[in-house]
Amino acid sequence: MSDKLVLMAIFAHPDDEAFGTGGMLAKYAHEGVEVHLVTATLGESGQLANPDLALTEPLHILREQELRCACAQYGITNLHLLGYMDGQTAVVRPSAAVYKLVKLMRQYRPQVIVTFGPEGIYGHFDHLVVHRWASAAFMVAADPERWPEAGEPHQVAKLYYRGLAQSQVDKMRETFGRDFVWMDGVPFPFMGYPDEQVTTKVDVREHVEAKLRGISCHASQLDPNLPYLHEDFDPLADAGFWEETFILAEQHLLMPLNFPETDLFAGLR
Repeated sequence: MSDKLVLMAIFAHPDDEAFGTGGMLAKYAHEGVEVHLVTATLGESGQLANPDLALTEPLHILREQELRCACAQYGITNLHLLGYMDGQTAVVRPSAAVYKLVKLMRQYRPQVIVTFGPEGIYGHFDHLVVHRWASAAFMVAADPERWPEAGEPHQVAKLYYRGLAQSQVDKMRETFGRDFVWMDGVPFPFMGYPDEQVTTKVDVREHVEAKLRGISCHASQLDPNLPYLHEDFDPLADAGFWEETFILAEQHLLMPLNFPETDLFAGLR
């Protein structure tokens, strides 16, 4: 096995990485894992969630600054921007986007990929598209006959979906009074997996402060009423904040795994 551990997280927008994987990203970066964050768009079609924030520059510039701020809090130095338009990923030629991801996978050779599941957390269209791109790239990167000009083939060992357990969705409804996201005035419900389908639970209690700082960087996307922003918020009191959950979707390991896992690199170190 390689002594160099590499993780690549692939998401659609700035802030997609923050709430559900910010602690995990900080944890592995702190441990010396080479962490890469790939973001498909700059969220330029979004709206300011904070009415007290004045927009003095184009939103895509602000959101890129916020994303880079968050990466600094997690300890990530490898940020890759695919350059697609927010809300328009469905009209991108899939081969063009998948090629970019295959090239990144072959160049940096991660053992672990993390991306959206087929439900896209709450069904956001860009999330659904990025799930398809990342899943396809996971397959194609290992194929020596496909796009040899993109680099030497690389078999990623483990593909994870960031997934909410249904118990987390239920807790969200209890804590926040809703279990959906408003998009263009329409509610998009969070979709939870049966708890027994959650294969991997990563404890990030030692990194909740970095996670909170990363979330706070995305100021344009934060409703001031979010509990996370209140001084009395205790991140250790809510397991939904310090326990980040994943579903192992595919793996190419020679050894059997024990579930539930507590480490995305289980079987690799």
